[in-house]
Amino acid sequence: MKEIPTEKSNSTSTTKEQVSEVKKEDYYSYLDNVDRTNVQSSTVESFLMYDNTNPKSLQDNTNNIFLARVISIDKADVDANIPETDSNSILPDTYGRLEVLKQIEGTTPDQVSFIRSGGIIKEKDRFRNAEKEEVDKHNRLRTEAGRPPITQSDDWVEVREAGDIELQAGEVYLFFATYSEERDAYVLEGYQYGALLLEDDEQPISRTRSLPNQIGKTWKIKNAASGEEQDLGDYLKNELGIEMQEN
Repeated sequence: MKEIPTEKSNSTSTTKEQVSEVKKEDYYSYLDNVDRTNVQSSTVESFLMYDNTNPKSLQDNTNNIFLARVISIDKADVDANIPETDSNSILPDTYGRLEVLKQIEGTTPDQVSFIRSGGIIKEKDRFRNAEKEEVDKHNRLRTEAGRPPITQSDDWVEVREAGDIELQAGEVYLFFATYSEERDAYVLEGYQYGALLLEDDEQPISRTRSLPNQIGKTWKIKNAASGEEQDLGDYLKNELGIEMQEN
């Protein structure tokens, strides 16, 4: 895995059937209190054992597919990562909660914890598990630049897989996931290809009553990275071999 430095980022970022509309204040993101104009941004390139750009491959390498609303984005951390000798491999995970609104494949509780690779984290926390030699190397460079030790840095840094997106609290996505007993959470897989934004303006999912095998006939999904939109029913049928009744 290698890291590619980029410029600063200045981007901004219930119940299933009883809620008439989504209110932003009902959902939480720790990023709401972060000054996004001062977040350093870096991308990494990693190599998966499967092709996450291929929906069928992504399906075959996960256990669950569902539509879920992001209830909270709680933090980014590196505690769950194995310490690395190369800081370029230190990729934080984002932790939060989901409300599962529609099971597509597999079953889950109505609310689940999630873990997703990448996130926005303070530099001192990102390097907490790094090898001493790597921390020392960075500190030498920081000293030459007149900056404090990295273990004291409160600067925020965004570290993501190249091309990946940031989840938004309150939004609904089609997720591909696998439950981890060790971490007691659903690991969201596939980066931007495994978190497809639900477009439901005509038939809001929070107000659409449907049977387990039904979806809204106007529902679309969007890859927020590429901007590509598809009819949800067509995507499930043609790409994954899953037929849902559209109503």
